[in-house]
Amino acid sequence: MGGAVSISGDVYSYGILLLEMFTGKRPTDELFRDGLSLHEHAKIALSLNQVMNIVNPTLLLFKADGGGEATDTSRMITEQEKVKLCLASIIRVGVACSQSLPQDRINIKEANSNLQLIRDTFF
Repeated sequence: MGGAVSISGDVYSYGILLLEMFTGKRPTDELFRDGLSLHEHAKIALSLNQVMNIVNPTLLLFKADGGGEATDTSRMITEQEKVKLCLASIIRVGVACSQSLPQDRINIKEANSNLQLIRDTFF
């Protein structure tokens, strides 16, 4: 980027920050060469329904509720699906904020509304 400060530039940075936080990758990572960017990496994963392959694995380290072993397999699957949908939704906001062209980006108010909806839906 490196241009003048703008609200649109702030939205782009916010999107990249979301993608960094949830993938554990920086835009300068060795993975991103030959035209592949953090934005494109996330966008491709979303289109292939492969978000869990790009999510930072440390975000997935959690215990089942109740402190005991999770023996109900259907409940575990439901929880895993819930986590997957939540993370995909967050990644989708990051991608929408980090579009290359400023006019293609969502505005910060929409990003905030989307993230609040995600919070309210999944927590």
